[in-house]
Amino acid sequence: MLHQMILGFDSLFTLDGMLMILFGSLLGTFVGAIPGLGGAVLMTMLLPFIYGMPVIPALCLLLAAHSGIYFSGSVTAILLNTPGAPESAATTFDGYAMTRRGQAKRALGISALSTTVGGWIGVGLLLIVIPFMFQLIKLFQPSEYLVLAILAIVLIGQMRSGSMTKGLLSGLFGLMMSFVGYDPITGVQRFTFHQLALYNGFNITAVALGIFAFAEMFHLYSLKRARTEEGRVNLLGKTPGSGVLDGMKDVLAHPWLMIRSAILGTLLGVVPGIGGVAANFISYGQAMKTSKHPEKFGTGIPEGIIAPESSSISKEAGNLVPTVALGVPGGVGMAVLMSGFTILGIVPGPSMLKTNLDAVFAMAFVIAIGSLLSSAMGLTIVPHLARVSQVPTAILVPFIFALAALGSFAADQSMGQVIAVFGFGIVGLLMKRFHYSVPAAMIGFILGSVAEQNLYLTQQLFGLSMFKRPLTDFMILIILFVVLNPYLKRFRRNPVESKGK
Repeated sequence: MLHQMILGFDSLFTLDGMLMILFGSLLGTFVGAIPGLGGAVLMTMLLPFIYGMPVIPALCLLLAAHSGIYFSGSVTAILLNTPGAPESAATTFDGYAMTRRGQAKRALGISALSTTVGGWIGVGLLLIVIPFMFQLIKLFQPSEYLVLAILAIVLIGQMRSGSMTKGLLSGLFGLMMSFVGYDPITGVQRFTFHQLALYNGFNITAVALGIFAFAEMFHLYSLKRARTEEGRVNLLGKTPGSGVLDGMKDVLAHPWLMIRSAILGTLLGVVPGIGGVAANFISYGQAMKTSKHPEKFGTGIPEGIIAPESSSISKEAGNLVPTVALGVPGGVGMAVLMSGFTILGIVPGPSMLKTNLDAVFAMAFVIAIGSLLSSAMGLTIVPHLARVSQVPTAILVPFIFALAALGSFAADQSMGQVIAVFGFGIVGLLMKRFHYSVPAAMIGFILGSVAEQNLYLTQQLFGLSMFKRPLTDFMILIILFVVLNPYLKRFRRNPVESKGK
């Protein structure tokens, strides 16, 4: 195993390998800043170019490009409240709030260091996990996937909502939106109203851009004011506490939060379908839950950026586990990577772990190197990127509308999805106005298919005996505690209040 690890690391330091990592990271850095595209679209565009390439350089190109989108995706999330990729949506909450206070460069510094170090932690865990891949995957069965999806929706339902009830309703709304299109089991059309554009359901890019980016643009345009409260951004970094280095110091001041979020992202990435976008929101939620000042989340605090950004690339390291060991992609990007495996003649699963184990280790190292390169390249142009937040609203809003519409069309090649972006923008605006949880709706939509498919499998395989599985029961107890805890707290306070009276 150690010999294969050394071979995988050594194979990167050829001229072809290094050039592909550099070129892929550069592409990812630029494409990640375009809302709606993201790593999966970029990897799809690169697939035709890997025909005839050696295995290691081809994997270097794909994975470096995929890893490179995360920091630049957070750049637009921080400066424009428009996530460059759905994974960056959780960063908008506190990142954009810091931009409005004139601390855009500080927020970008936090994102850059958190993304890189979090990715390295994830890769370190992946290197430890590779020898135990099969045993780790066997822990989760359909019943655990089902309950874990419900747990994620319940946890995120408390974020940015007026009450537990509104949070749960928001999650249920997201679930309902995920049911649009063909039933994956029976093939029956649901909620399509005989519209061809809805047969495949709503695209995740359209939903993310709609309820986050378009909703904020609608709100901003109605206010008719600049994106920063003072009407300016500190471009030179001379104001104390507002520079890139200050952001990096914020990350170093919260090491345990960064480590905890990276570990959580890696573990969630191992579970197929649960990781991806959900990992960033769950990391944000756990940071808020364990914070001494949860009421400050969403107002522009470093912890609100550190948590989701630390899990961004670490979850991709976790996603490699089911992709390589079982041939089950952990996310959309890994599904595209499996297409690359087919082109290169690689069969994921036991045979890959036997014949291409050095390539597995090489992929882990590419993620670590790619995250470092993309953050470094992104930081070199931060002074120019920060100027975006000074663009007048009358110019910025139409530009974001056009860019997001193009991104949603590029992701699905359907005008129906472009119309859906506008519709979800109105929905997102109404949810914000009436204090419903936009993150919960997003997570409900993402995990809807996971919950549905595993509900069917659980019924077929276990039935009521699912409640005899210890891991399933443990997660159900967590769900009950999270749901009932606010009411128990209220019940404990009432006797005290009545005594005071």
